[in-house]
Amino acid sequence: MFTVTWSNHAQDQLADMWTSAKSENRRELTDIVARLDKHLRANAARIGESREDESLRCVSEGLIGVECQVSEEDRLVIVLRTWMIPRRRQ
Repeated sequence: MFTVTWSNHAQDQLADMWTSAKSENRRELTDIVARLDKHLRANAARIGESREDESLRCVSEGLIGVECQVSEEDRLVIVLRTWMIPRRRQ
């Protein structure tokens, strides 16, 4: 298990996403963040994609992408930034 923390910057980005979302989409965003937290706690070092700096990973879940720093030695994940992934038009 990893401990997951969100940087102030990532928290601010999430807050901006949530406040700008339509009210009917806010629950979905909240659920996605909960799933991201769960996945990162369980297996942060193996989900998503690694970057040049192997401690950095990008992970997506539904409409949200995150970049995080993973320390396997410390069992710690720090979410550095987050962004919306646009829905595909059908």
